[in-house]
Amino acid sequence: MLNYGIIGNCKTNALVNKRAGIEWFCYPDHNSPSVFAKILDKKQGGSFELAPKGSYKVKQRYHEQTNILETTFTSNSAKFVVYDFFPRYRKLLPKKKRKLFKQNNLVRVIKPLRGKPFVKVKYEPRLNYAKGENRHRVVKGKLATRNKHRKLTMVSNVDYDFIINQLYFKVDCTKYFVIGDPKDAANFNATKMLRLLNATRSYWKKWVSTLVLPEENKQAIIRSALTLKLLTYSETGAIIAAATTSIPEELGTERTWDYRFCWVRDAVFTVDAFKKIGRDHEAKKLMEFMFENSMKQSKPLQLMYGINGEIKLTEKKLEYLAGFKDSRPVRVGNAAYAQKQNDIYGSLIDLLYLYYVFYEYEKKMTKKYWNFVNYLVKEIEKHWREKDHGIWEFRKQMQHFTYSKLMCFVGVDRALRIAQHFEKHKKAEEWAQLRDTIREDLLKKAWNEKRRAFTMHYGSDEPDAAALKMSYHNFLEHDDPRLVNTIKTIHEELTTRGLVQRYKVQDDFGTSASAFTICSFWLMDALFKIGEEQEARKMYKRLRRCANPLGLYSEDLDLKTNRLIGNFPQAYTHIAMINTSLLQSEWQTHRKKILREGKPYRLA
Repeated sequence: MLNYGIIGNCKTNALVNKRAGIEWFCYPDHNSPSVFAKILDKKQGGSFELAPKGSYKVKQRYHEQTNILETTFTSNSAKFVVYDFFPRYRKLLPKKKRKLFKQNNLVRVIKPLRGKPFVKVKYEPRLNYAKGENRHRVVKGKLATRNKHRKLTMVSNVDYDFIINQLYFKVDCTKYFVIGDPKDAANFNATKMLRLLNATRSYWKKWVSTLVLPEENKQAIIRSALTLKLLTYSETGAIIAAATTSIPEELGTERTWDYRFCWVRDAVFTVDAFKKIGRDHEAKKLMEFMFENSMKQSKPLQLMYGINGEIKLTEKKLEYLAGFKDSRPVRVGNAAYAQKQNDIYGSLIDLLYLYYVFYEYEKKMTKKYWNFVNYLVKEIEKHWREKDHGIWEFRKQMQHFTYSKLMCFVGVDRALRIAQHFEKHKKAEEWAQLRDTIREDLLKKAWNEKRRAFTMHYGSDEPDAAALKMSYHNFLEHDDPRLVNTIKTIHEELTTRGLVQRYKVQDDFGTSASAFTICSFWLMDALFKIGEEQEARKMYKRLRRCANPLGLYSEDLDLKTNRLIGNFPQAYTHIAMINTSLLQSEWQTHRKKILREGKPYRLA
């Protein structure tokens, strides 16, 4: 169902289907309006497709360990390959300095391998989310597409009349298409395009070579790391939750959300993943993005930001678009930004703890950052007893959610550790009392004696997969019967053939019939820690089989068909794939250290 590959340059991205059709492309940034959106409306969304003359078999893969997509077309008489990528490479400058170049153009190269194939292209940009009329015009050797508010340009060595009129042309030499805002058309030629391809290939292979990887599960970790890298925004260090908007959590429902934003709570897990595989650069930039935007924002803090630090993420419905598989509405923006979610304070303090104490990126904490820690603890003290919308962002209900209380505990606990690290013992003693008070309240009110488990919220009988984060944060000893029983309850009641639902209680849209993929990884991690290694490994193998042919995951999986559904590709899922893959490969050697330190943990 979501048989796409992703290409990008850490500024924007595009989704390419299995026959080299580009069906999603926002320009110039991740969260800009789309220029191709066929994935959200087959008739009017717009796409860039390729159709060879005759019958061809098609194979698709990523070119080696890169983010270059390679689609090969083969018939009895001809064969050609299509490379789709965004140029990203380092160039040697005077004094042996290397500068990163990341042209904000989508490049398609068609290279003949055998025979003389004939191909036509269907180039139909629909700018500004397919709103308004689009006009083509050839200007100074470039094909320009405009509507009232937007512009897109193509440069190609294929006659523009053949492109506009969708006529077959012979692929007797390397053909290329450069889409975005290419400058002087005279600077482009087939030789240069092949050089860009090779330079981009070298960049990604070099990037992968810096990863610290185990042999077990190596390829899955590499593909997830490459995907996460594409979802970062190199201008600021932000990372979007997914490349798309409005791919529904469940077909035919209104569970359609825009995920092209950066969530505070995701940052802790992302930093954890990047740091463990040796990518300090991405981890540090993301933490600094979070600190900078959270500290400058007028209070109260919010749970998510735009990729440039935007705080007003107004949600709109594009009623004229049919939606993915007719699942409406298509939304841009996300109203959840204004929700009350009490876990964000703990998430930010946890990031500060990682930055200053755990990873020691800085030896000293400035007064500004110390004051920020104090402010966050005060906010926890002020709000931890209040209801909120919770991690699952319920829109019509507020409760005393267990996960939110857990993260309030984590926040004060990490603040205490920061204070101890910098020898601020008076504050540490003061915060120890608050931490213990929250812990006692959580143990008393989130525990359901009848169910013998921690449940979704105070007074609830319903299990919630978010309670698995008690294991992640070492809230209780790994062999504590209360934690063990909670994990087993989630395994028994929320799991279907190894796929874990967030919850089964009715929410704003009824009862969900999809599994939330990251919850399956959370359960695997928790099962490892309570001694259920065999079951965890069995679940892992099942979930690996659920990836699409290119190794990519979306947010959800359909419980009946195991098909990918939900926004795609999903950062959260690939973060969890990295962390769980590493846990499995390191378990036998570092079991005691993992159980002692929890996650994140250091193996050196």
